[in-house]
Amino acid sequence: MGWIQALDKLLSKDDSAGETKLRCPRCSLKLHEVGMGATSKVMLDVCPKCQGLWLDNGELDQLDKSIWANVEDHPFHLTESDHKQADCPKCESILDPVSPADFCDVIVDRCPTCEGFWLDHGELERIHDVATAIDLKASVPSDDQKPAGWSALRWKIYLLKKERD
Repeated sequence: MGWIQALDKLLSKDDSAGETKLRCPRCSLKLHEVGMGATSKVMLDVCPKCQGLWLDNGELDQLDKSIWANVEDHPFHLTESDHKQADCPKCESILDPVSPADFCDVIVDRCPTCEGFWLDHGELERIHDVATAIDLKASVPSDDQKPAGWSALRWKIYLLKKERD
């Protein structure tokens, strides 16, 4: 079972989630904390009504299903969005609508202060597609700096191969 199906299964269980102090930036309901299973340390904050997700800084990387890419390290830029302005559930800063570089059709909300992400229902799947596309871009770095979007593991393997050759 894929992680998206596992998340859908978890969200359908009312008894697996406990309310948090965080509120949904769309519905204003209290978010529910949902664990991703025994093997994951990620605790998602999910809106029981709109099924939007709050992901703290670092959690999106753990869910993007990629050992080669880190979507959070990929450059994001401000974009126009039809989202109404919303406050960060964690620190109450105004969320910025952003798109990953080279993926202007994917728009998510990111907090400029705590760097967490608010993903509306369905946007997690879109981020997975971004991670897959980053994985497929096997561009060779032109200098000795880790390219944006590469995971630490991918960079270490690249350096080891470069050293070996």
